[in-house]
Amino acid sequence: MNVVEFPKEAPKIVLLHGLGGTHRYWLTGLAQLKANYHVILIDLLGFGDSEKPWINYTKSRHLDALESCLAEYDQFFLIGHSLGAGLSIAYSARNPDKCLGQVLISLPFFPSEQQAFSWLRKTPSGWLMTNMLTVIVTCIITRRVLGPFLPKILKEFPREVAEDLVKHTFLSSTTSLWQILYRSTISKDTALATNKIPTLCIHALNDNTAPIDTVKNLVAQQSNWTLDILKTSSHHPWLWDNAACQKAINRAIGLWQECQ
Repeated sequence: MNVVEFPKEAPKIVLLHGLGGTHRYWLTGLAQLKANYHVILIDLLGFGDSEKPWINYTKSRHLDALESCLAEYDQFFLIGHSLGAGLSIAYSARNPDKCLGQVLISLPFFPSEQQAFSWLRKTPSGWLMTNMLTVIVTCIITRRVLGPFLPKILKEFPREVAEDLVKHTFLSSTTSLWQILYRSTISKDTALATNKIPTLCIHALNDNTAPIDTVKNLVAQQSNWTLDILKTSSHHPWLWDNAACQKAINRAIGLWQECQ
């Protein structure tokens, strides 16, 4: 797997991007992170500059790749966005001794595939993203036709984020989406790590991709989870309200270190 690291005598943080992202998703605010932490950025299996084998991208395969990649590090904090947040929960459940705490940004938590489809299909784009054939076609068209024009089409996004939307395959995109998020085992993974991994969720009220109500319910069931609610940063608080994210992360990691 592709890893970009900024060593420092400071707490280690591992950042996991979301679906269609790469390690460059975190470039917004990276300077502040590097000033406070030993930063480890990862391209998930099948994304960015990591290998993209012709396989079904199951949770187990993602976790095996992450465990191999992170084997050399002793302990660290995990920060994940969207798909990366789901994988953070799964990783910490399997490796509770390595994860000192986790920050979950815009966690798409759906108790079932049916509930995921019901929520997402409230919008036309949601219908598109819950049909595997249309997801595959969209992925191929985006990569082969629209790729060079994405920075101009998606002007509101940082250029590197728009550019990297083509750095995956239709297999890594679709099977990761279905296996990690739609056919979610987040409830089971969370139960395994209950009272072991302190967790902060950062979520926007107007997130149309990941419902906030299911995250509220999940947080309410855990004694060591907290939720920071933002108002208008949609599914990308890291991009649209980076200062609030940085403040919440620094506060949480500071408290977790005091409790160790």
